[in-house]
Amino acid sequence: MKKNMNYIGIFILISFFLLFYIITNFLLSKEDKKENIIENNTIKDETNNYQNEISIITNLYNDVRILYDVVNNKFKVDQDDIIMINNIPYKKITNFDMVMNNLFTNNGINKYISDLGNYFAYTDSGYYLAGNLVTYQTYYFRGDKTTISIISSNEYEINAIIYEKWTSNNKNTLATIKVVKENNKWLVDNINIIATE
Repeated sequence: MKKNMNYIGIFILISFFLLFYIITNFLLSKEDKKENIIENNTIKDETNNYQNEISIITNLYNDVRILYDVVNNKFKVDQDDIIMINNIPYKKITNFDMVMNNLFTNNGINKYISDLGNYFAYTDSGYYLAGNLVTYQTYYFRGDKTTISIISSNEYEINAIIYEKWTSNNKNTLATIKVVKENNKWLVDNINIIATE
């Protein structure tokens, strides 16, 4: 009887050890899979070449560069709605909101007007464009080779550097650009021109 109890005790102990071994192996193998998934995600992030972000910046930049390069390129004016400031006639821009709201945030619009302040006047009825200038060309962002480098990005904001090279004229533009997502639409929030030579 005592011998049988020893065998039963040994059998129970071995059963416990086997059960413990099986459970721990099962749990550890699950943990390894989780670690592998995390490592794979990390590798994916590290190899991100920002193609999507560059595409977003490029699409906005293609229109914005025209507004900076030739100021009156996209704007239409009312020839009869004119104000005079320092003997300069300014004509009311009739499509200002349509042009700007598709490209810029409010902050971006204010920065654009600030950068090109000599061309614009503002009253309670809207923006006006200088009407008697010889040229509206600034030569900002005019070039034949564009390089866009992403500085940082997340799902709501992208910061980048734009370098526009104009080979034939040896005139280049270097700037930073910040775009933000507002109402599921990417818009330019700030352009800071660093150098134009």
